[in-house]
Amino acid sequence: MDEGNLLTGGVDKLNEIKENLLELRGYQDNYENLVIEEDKNEKSIQSLEKAASDEVGAIIKKRRTEIENAYDKQLDKTKASIKKIKDKRDKRKNKKVSERINEETASLQEENRRLKLEAKTLFKQKHVPSYCNTKLYYALYYPRYFSDMAIILFALLLTLLIIPCGIYFFILPEERIFYLVLIYIITVVIFGGLYLLIGNHTKDKHSDILKQIRELRHDIINNKKKIKVIKRNIKKDRDESAYGLENFDVDLEKLDSEAAEIAEQKKEALLTFENTTTQVITSEIRKQYEEKITNLKVDNDTIIAKSAQAESKIKALTLKIASEYEPFIGKDLITLDRIESLINIIEAGNASNISEAVQFYRQNMV
Repeated sequence: MDEGNLLTGGVDKLNEIKENLLELRGYQDNYENLVIEEDKNEKSIQSLEKAASDEVGAIIKKRRTEIENAYDKQLDKTKASIKKIKDKRDKRKNKKVSERINEETASLQEENRRLKLEAKTLFKQKHVPSYCNTKLYYALYYPRYFSDMAIILFALLLTLLIIPCGIYFFILPEERIFYLVLIYIITVVIFGGLYLLIGNHTKDKHSDILKQIRELRHDIINNKKKIKVIKRNIKKDRDESAYGLENFDVDLEKLDSEAAEIAEQKKEALLTFENTTTQVITSEIRKQYEEKITNLKVDNDTIIAKSAQAESKIKALTLKIASEYEPFIGKDLITLDRIESLINIIEAGNASNISEAVQFYRQNMV
């Protein structure tokens, strides 16, 4: 189309342009509606697919948990039975171990009772104060063992540090070096004097008896050491054949096998569930959503086709308007309201063709 044919045209040509613009607007509105509908359908499809996946996941998780709980419940019962029998076994073993210890240490226990009685008898016969027959006394006056050295060290700390400092820092109203020196002197005099007094009253007077008793105490201590060794060896002995625990061991072996079998059955049940049951559950649940999703997808395909068709029409009309009308009339005038204005200008007799109508519009209406 040349410039003269368009610009010399009249109302008919402008109506043609108007129809093209109306047709373009119709396709554009339809395209926008199709895009909105397509987006809505896609969201509905995604929502249904998510709902199906969520339901599948929830049902599978629930079924798996039910399987695990069923087997775990049986396994817990078996473990409780195992614990009960082990407790009975341990109780029986401890009793038998105690009986064995008492039996194998009976002679040493009896000898210690005899030695203690002998020492007590000597104290009474020789009129030695009973406090002399104590560990504290022999530790302070006849030290022999490491524990005696520890008692002596503690006694020195108590006498020379704890008591004086305790009185000086926590009892006296004020702190003076003179008071501290005085407290040390009094403490040393009291405890030192008491130590010498008891020593003179007992050690010098009953030296022979006390030494004799010390040997008896030494024998008792040696016997106690032997008893400890026997106890330790018996407790470490792995041979339990003498304790009569066979019935317990048979029951425990049976229950251990039962627990292992339940664990294996649980493993197989879960494996079957994962490999077979989950597929069945998934298939059954998805069937409930399949028809709706399929229908939406079919609708969506139709919408996409219509959108493509509308888009093609829009493109063709846009190119037609851009190439055939806009270069002659001007892009700014290719709108429905302005084309309508040009038509009115011609119909009113203010112009005889499009060219004059455009000129009149730009001169009088812009």
